[in-house]
Amino acid sequence: MRAETNKWPGRAIITSIFVVLLLFAISVCATAQQAETSDNQLPSADNGGIYNDYAHLIAGIPDSQSALASLQSRPAWVEYSKFFHRSWMNLDKRLLVPERSWSQKELGDAASSERAVFYPFSGPDFANVNAFFPKANTYVLVALEPLGDIPGLTDMTDGQFGSYLQSMKNSLHDLLNVNYFLSAHMDAQIEETKIKGVLPILLLMLARDNAQVLEVRYLTMGRNGEVRVFPARGTTVQEVPAIETTDMTMKDVEGIRIIFKAADSEAKPQTLYYFYVNLCNSAFDSNRYFLNFLRRLGPFTTFMKSASYVMFDPETSSARQFMLDNSRYIVQEDSGIPLKYFDSSDWSLRFYGHYVKPISTFKEAYQEELASVYKTDKKIKPLPFGFGYFYNPGKANLMFAARKSKKPTKDEDPFNNPDYKHFFNDNALFHGRDQNS
Repeated sequence: MRAETNKWPGRAIITSIFVVLLLFAISVCATAQQAETSDNQLPSADNGGIYNDYAHLIAGIPDSQSALASLQSRPAWVEYSKFFHRSWMNLDKRLLVPERSWSQKELGDAASSERAVFYPFSGPDFANVNAFFPKANTYVLVALEPLGDIPGLTDMTDGQFGSYLQSMKNSLHDLLNVNYFLSAHMDAQIEETKIKGVLPILLLMLARDNAQVLEVRYLTMGRNGEVRVFPARGTTVQEVPAIETTDMTMKDVEGIRIIFKAADSEAKPQTLYYFYVNLCNSAFDSNRYFLNFLRRLGPFTTFMKSASYVMFDPETSSARQFMLDNSRYIVQEDSGIPLKYFDSSDWSLRFYGHYVKPISTFKEAYQEELASVYKTDKKIKPLPFGFGYFYNPGKANLMFAARKSKKPTKDEDPFNNPDYKHFFNDNALFHGRDQNS
């Protein structure tokens, strides 16, 4: 009995030690997993809130509950807020409200569906694409303006703060007055000020559309398809790893992902991507993984406005054909894809407004075939707003192309490499969540 009495306490001690070690191991693993995925979780209310606070402040919208509310008492911001309230109300009344009303009436399913929207040559113009397609679950904007940073406004002196706000006013001048971004003006503002890219302007537009910004992330995709995601707050764009080269055919795809929710309390979160991508053939063809990401969003709606007639150039033939192959709808004015590339057996076309010669900068892009359509088609309806390079009603044109019975197909995945996270494999990215969320 003495032997048995000594034996069982020993077992109990061993068992207790084992349980403690097991619990410790579980705790360590859980902590490690939490540390590994913490940056990739959907934001908490606090983290999401600060992105929304920045959006409201940059947009000049007062918010007494904001973590940045103290900045709203600065004289520069008070004047800035009044300016943007007047300017945006004017833009909304003159353009965005008519666009919303017209698109719902004339574009039908294209305007009301949740279909993804692809907007090449967009710059940071979210306001117009959202007015036309407010229900889209995903927006993909593509241009050559740099990404930009969330500004460190709380660290600025009064002088720096006022200078930054003035730079925002200057950057939005073209959009507010002629409804498109002049690349030369935009590049000059980015080069000369602390704005450094499109992110602040995207946040401003979301806030002015009464959207709630839930999350902002930088992301990169390497030439091997590997996707990396970084929180935008606390990370500067310079810290986002990219291939150090000026050759666009060898460069990582860099982007921003913003998750937001429309003002409607019942609305589902939507995702806005902005990608820094060159659409010339040499660069476009080399971004194979990015193209598969886009294909997996298709068939999408393509939207083009003030596109500098780039699609007329033989050097953009790959991007042009990609849009024709993967679009269900195309909404554009004459600076988009030339009429001659729309096969009548594949596309049903409707025209609006008036077609006149392009502005002098692009006078060589006049389309005789398109002019003939506008001269002979007596059913063409007027366009009640300015669009593209003709910002006053009466000269603007718009074409709505709807694919007929033939539908674009989704490519099989030829790059299924389990060692990497690919855009086209990572369904979580499509739904606005980082890997492991």
